[in-house]
Amino acid sequence: MQLDLMRVFEGYVRNYHTFNLSVHHGKHSFTMTEIEYFSRLGSMLGYYPFTEDTCNGKRRAMDLTWWGSYSYEEDYWHDFVLHLERENYFKKDEETLDKLFADEEPTPRHAIGILNVRNGARADELLKRAKSMCRLDEALLVFRTYSSGKKQPYFDEVLAYRLRKSKVVDERRASVTSIEGTLFMKLAD
Repeated sequence: MQLDLMRVFEGYVRNYHTFNLSVHHGKHSFTMTEIEYFSRLGSMLGYYPFTEDTCNGKRRAMDLTWWGSYSYEEDYWHDFVLHLERENYFKKDEETLDKLFADEEPTPRHAIGILNVRNGARADELLKRAKSMCRLDEALLVFRTYSSGKKQPYFDEVLAYRLRKSKVVDERRASVTSIEGTLFMKLAD
């Protein structure tokens, strides 16, 4: 099954209010809630999700993986559907891309990276780097950033880029608002 990662992003945006995250939650709450969302999504699509997966100790731990059904033999999953990395810390953005696009076996069919970045200029730098590294047929980079320049305790813009190998084939933006402290996302027109 070929995933439409931009449709996955649109669902993430539409459902963000159900996470019940507020400006008062810490970074760990955001990470765990979002990983759990994608874990449940993978299960609903019929995949086997694993958190902190190491591919039987052969790779660095990955935040989340989805593995295809009916492909388990000899104590090993063979159908590596998705690798997701989620990072809060600005200083780990390049490391996260390295991990997401590592040239290692097994190779996922899809990848999603969700990173907090300081601003749109940094997102552009990371996108350029990702394009030079991506060898996957389908990857989605989601950059959560502070574009308004206002001093506030939450990101206010989300930039999404769908890549096919070294090319950006689609992009979307979403805005983030806080209503009584709870965060909501809305796709830009």
